[in-house]
Amino acid sequence: MIKNIKTYFESLLNNDSKDESSHDKTIELATAVLMIEISLADEHIQDEERNVIRTVLTDHFKLNNEEINELIDLAENEVNHAVSLYEFTRLLNDAMTMSDKINIIESLWHVAYADAVLDKYEEYYIRKIADLLYISHSDYIQTKLKAAK
Repeated sequence: MIKNIKTYFESLLNNDSKDESSHDKTIELATAVLMIEISLADEHIQDEERNVIRTVLTDHFKLNNEEINELIDLAENEVNHAVSLYEFTRLLNDAMTMSDKINIIESLWHVAYADAVLDKYEEYYIRKIADLLYISHSDYIQTKLKAAK
């Protein structure tokens, strides 16, 4: 499975044509990995968290159920084998506007709050991801407050 994921990323990153479809798939996977990472911060994914992840991915990327399932499966496997979050945040930094990255942080807060319990590790990982995405502290706090409502 690791080889399949590595091959998937390499083919997307090294694609000479850099077509929009492969670019979008890379962004989708990187975003899904970050969301899965937050949901696993407390060591297990709650049904509420899984539902929020599905909803966010559907809303942001306009994917169908089959694509969502495949994306989540791939993201879960990648999280289990990833060494760091940097490779995923780098992809997002290279491809997204600051506004888009702030929306991702807000989505991560929604995942963290989905089970009505904000775990300290969920908060830690969101802070770490926000730093890697160069999100200001004020935007980090604003997204947290917005998602908490």
